[in-house]
Amino acid sequence: MIRHFINHKVISFMLFVVVLCTACNDFEELNTDPTRLTDVDAASVFTQVVFDTGMRSRSYGNIGNYIGQYWTNTSLIDQRHRYDFRGSDSEAVYDVIYGIRNDIADLKQRANEEGLDDYLGAALVLDTYLMTYLTDVFGPVPFTESVAGDQLNFTPAFDQQEIIYRQNLDSLDKAYELLATQPGGNFIRGGDPFYFGDNLKWRKFANSLKLRMLMKMVNVDQSAKGEISHLIEQGELIASVDENAAIIYDGRFGLESANSTGTAGSVALGATFADLMHETLDPRRSHMARLGTDANGDVINVDEDRNPIYLGVPSGEEPDIIRNFNGLAAPYTGLNGLTAPSLILSHAEIEFYMAEAILKGYAPGNQDDARAHYEAGIRSSCEWWGVDDDEIGAHLTKENVQLSDNVDEALEQIYREEYINFYYQGYDGWLNYRRVGAPAFNIGSAMLADDIMQRMVYPPLLKEVNGENYDQAVQMLDRGDDLLSKGWWSN
Repeated sequence: MIRHFINHKVISFMLFVVVLCTACNDFEELNTDPTRLTDVDAASVFTQVVFDTGMRSRSYGNIGNYIGQYWTNTSLIDQRHRYDFRGSDSEAVYDVIYGIRNDIADLKQRANEEGLDDYLGAALVLDTYLMTYLTDVFGPVPFTESVAGDQLNFTPAFDQQEIIYRQNLDSLDKAYELLATQPGGNFIRGGDPFYFGDNLKWRKFANSLKLRMLMKMVNVDQSAKGEISHLIEQGELIASVDENAAIIYDGRFGLESANSTGTAGSVALGATFADLMHETLDPRRSHMARLGTDANGDVINVDEDRNPIYLGVPSGEEPDIIRNFNGLAAPYTGLNGLTAPSLILSHAEIEFYMAEAILKGYAPGNQDDARAHYEAGIRSSCEWWGVDDDEIGAHLTKENVQLSDNVDEALEQIYREEYINFYYQGYDGWLNYRRVGAPAFNIGSAMLADDIMQRMVYPPLLKEVNGENYDQAVQMLDRGDDLLSKGWWSN
């Protein structure tokens, strides 16, 4: 009887253990996502990095639209057009870019392990784009010590802008060579949101990014002229709208374009941008903003020839001045049509650089060559914005659009078109203003600086977590951690 009881207890205990183990296994299976990757390869990391570079790194773009005087806030709450920034504004740029760079470091490691030269080359191009952008906005920033894989460094030293530029140029040369190879396991077609596995387009992107950098550097390093000339003569640059470096909202990757709506009552076009566009009655205006109308839907503002005015308000002015404007043009919160892009480098930008380089003597060519590139840039930009061919042709025949035979006047026209082309790339428009000093920006009566800002100040948290290196970085700036401290290449 006792033996039977003991056997019964043992058997019951064993059954309990079996049931418990089975339940544990079932519980573990239930809590394991069967679709989640446990061994992420370079291709998967690459796709995320391209999306983040093309989209998340631009998520602070609205701030740039104010700094670049493309937009002005009219709600009297957001006053970034007066340079009244929040600490989070700097962090929005700084933190996002360093977060993406950590993923790029992971991509580089995996690409090396898997022997994928093209992934490694693309990673170098994206990293160069991000770091060049970051140092252009802030000046000295952590670079050589900023991303070290698994070795976390919360107090990296800051590098001077010139050092970052020169190392990045070397990275682009290396990337160009890596992208020449076609190893097994080449770009997965669906995993490359920019160019769908086309190495030649990636090489053009690398060279075009290099041209953008050299056009800034030539202000302080005349030796850049030779490299500019070589790139243009070589001809391996972004050569069409289809080669723009952009994320396209065309249904692929689940990205669908939403209908654009105006933001009347809170945001208007900046007068710097709006007035410049009205000078030539630019056909891109209707694709960029909504006209101010009255209750009956009639256009409020027209010029003496009855042409509609997409009215903008000057940047940096007092609220009382802003209230005096009626019928302001409201920029679209999204862009019209299927393309609704997140654009980081365009064919039009490259065409304008080539026209400018020829007129400045950086590259061979004559006035007709410069004119051809200038017109190609306007055509490409208009095409990107959805302007039809007939409108583009008519626009190019306008007297004040046709490139002047006078070099100084022609350069001013090119600067105008560069600025217009950077619409919705607000930071880029502002950076180009710092490069060439045109077009004329408005210095508003209520700006918190007495001139056009030259940089963003560092995120406040840096002073707390990396104070010693922050202090050293401030010493590298001509006016300290101030909006008016000039960058290395600024005009």
